[in-house]
Amino acid sequence: MSMDISNINYDSLIEKYQDIIITAADTLWEYAEPAFQEYRSCDLLKSIFKAHGFDVSFPSALLPTAFTARWGKGKPVIGLLGEYDALPGMGQAADIPAPTPLKTSAGHGCGHNLLGCGVMAGAFFLKDIMEREQLPGTILYFGCPAEENAAGKAAMIDEGFFENVDAAFSWHPHYKSGIFNQALANHRVYYTFHGTSAHASQSPHLGRSALDACELMNIGVNYLREHIIDEARIHYAYTDAGGTAPNIIPARAQVFYAVRAPKSREARRLRERVDNIARGAALMTGTTVDIETACVYDSILPNPVLDSLVLKYLRTYAPSFSQAEKEYAKAFLPFGNLSDTAVPIDEIPDLSPTRKTGISTDVGNVSQLLPCSAFMVCCYANGSPLHHWTVTAQGKSSLAHRGMFTAGKILASCVLELLTDPMLLTEAKKAFEEAER
Repeated sequence: MSMDISNINYDSLIEKYQDIIITAADTLWEYAEPAFQEYRSCDLLKSIFKAHGFDVSFPSALLPTAFTARWGKGKPVIGLLGEYDALPGMGQAADIPAPTPLKTSAGHGCGHNLLGCGVMAGAFFLKDIMEREQLPGTILYFGCPAEENAAGKAAMIDEGFFENVDAAFSWHPHYKSGIFNQALANHRVYYTFHGTSAHASQSPHLGRSALDACELMNIGVNYLREHIIDEARIHYAYTDAGGTAPNIIPARAQVFYAVRAPKSREARRLRERVDNIARGAALMTGTTVDIETACVYDSILPNPVLDSLVLKYLRTYAPSFSQAEKEYAKAFLPFGNLSDTAVPIDEIPDLSPTRKTGISTDVGNVSQLLPCSAFMVCCYANGSPLHHWTVTAQGKSSLAHRGMFTAGKILASCVLELLTDPMLLTEAKKAFEEAER
């Protein structure tokens, strides 16, 4: 079925849904619920979808904050990946360009309040257009919990959420618009060392320090960094430093590692080397070590067919911002960049077909399962770093909302092309099958 997608009046659709989508995004910002605790956020989104005629279901009792919202009939089935979890420690007052922590510790420092609602906007746009044009096909909004620190989509895959889905799209708020098709695979691993407690002064010879094992492991990994590929990253945090009493030899200590590399296979191999360093540290200290995988983020498998679609509509719908929004953004420019020549908002999209990032995302896990594409849209002051208080602070601003609706337009347009040109989906599936893993 042919259809002139370029003539769609998104302005009228935005006007129709503006209040409900903005209110939802701002409410998610207020809720700020971290991984697997997004109960109110999930309930809010599901109630909105139900009110707008979507069939809402919870496919897994193991994932109570994951859901699907379905509209339409028949093939193809196109997935839209929404997120709504917040980050621990990112609570921050809105619109204040200075660190102003809130009592609630979590905050949307990665913009997932916008992410989930921008995808919702795309789903609503599609529903209206598909009804009007009588287009066959099924839209599936996936409510995805715990993208941060837990790779919730990997758990959803295990629970069968994405079966019989033909293709999927996602987006992410950023300060720069562009494709998002290279992200680092990431193994997040707990290393828990168990030793023997003893009085550190009276009988040190009887003790076996789990904290020593952690420190030796970290030293070993620091030496490993000289012998890994440039694009790999390894970082860690102490989650248990062995207590607070220096005269007690710690019997337990734990470090939490993120082991990243551009390809999933590279991350697996690097993680094996880190595991062996942990075992060596245990051997040196006479302790034992438990190695527990918290989650695994796969690298994104690029799909040039879907990515080309995204780039086409990034070019068409690149957001432009008002002077008031630019003045607002100027206050949030990082590193005190307040010169007269500073560009407060980067309105020019990066239309490169391949775009690397240093982050990890569980969208990569979905991309290894079916044809998938993701992109970023400008929602923040130029240079605003993700996982930073400035992103939380800007999360309820009009420039953030403008980027969110831009993402909805791009998502809807890409899906409409797949619905009206079956050969595109065939080509996307072929590209998926032929992609280098």
